[in-house]
Amino acid sequence: MMRLKGKVALVTGSSRGIGKAIALAFAEEGADLVINYLTSKDRALDVASEITSMGREAAVIRADVSNVKEVTPMIGRCISRFGKLDVLVNNAADFSAMEFSLDNPDWSAWQRMVDVNIKGMLLCSQVASRHMLKRKSGNIINIVADYVGGGLSYMLTKPAGIPLTKGLARTLAPHIRVNAIKPGSIDTGWISMLPELDKRKLTNSIPLRRWGQPEDVAKVAVFLASDESAYITGTVVVVDGGESISPSTP
Repeated sequence: MMRLKGKVALVTGSSRGIGKAIALAFAEEGADLVINYLTSKDRALDVASEITSMGREAAVIRADVSNVKEVTPMIGRCISRFGKLDVLVNNAADFSAMEFSLDNPDWSAWQRMVDVNIKGMLLCSQVASRHMLKRKSGNIINIVADYVGGGLSYMLTKPAGIPLTKGLARTLAPHIRVNAIKPGSIDTGWISMLPELDKRKLTNSIPLRRWGQPEDVAKVAVFLASDESAYITGTVVVVDGGESISPSTP
């Protein structure tokens, strides 16, 4: 039985990586999709093509998740096309300025990470929840991080999704569930490019002795989007192979 049959989902930043894997997994479970992208139009169209080949519908919409003048019409087009929005996955993120120099700060790059990684998650949730509340039904899934090894800009923006998830869950209950997934080291391309020694160090630092794949995150997203998790809200699900509890470091 398809767990998401009849559902409509919007996955931000779904032209590649974890977002793409989530979109494809949702389609395999019966959902129709809105594929959001900012710069990778061709990749987004390829994802949509894979979805339609499964017999599902897919709309491709370009929008900057930090811009209300783009997010509002994106959600509007979703409602016009499909008549509703059941699931929002806030996956889009900005990694362009992970390092922040105290000696020579780039405030514009810093602000961009704040706008996408924090404001974007809140803005998309705010606009989508308007429509969900009208139907008294909805589901929001945030992709978050809490990685102390990242650059200063990343460490201060991505983890903000954790308290934001819990706050939204309280605010939007009982009609909308809000949960988060916190991935560990997931190979979206960067791990495969590491030197072999670094790969071995990373593997040895993970109790399950392998790094994750985008599909590992997608499987959890399907669960959170389905009725199987109907009594779960305000929760952060860690998908890291035990990396966060390991005494080892890469």
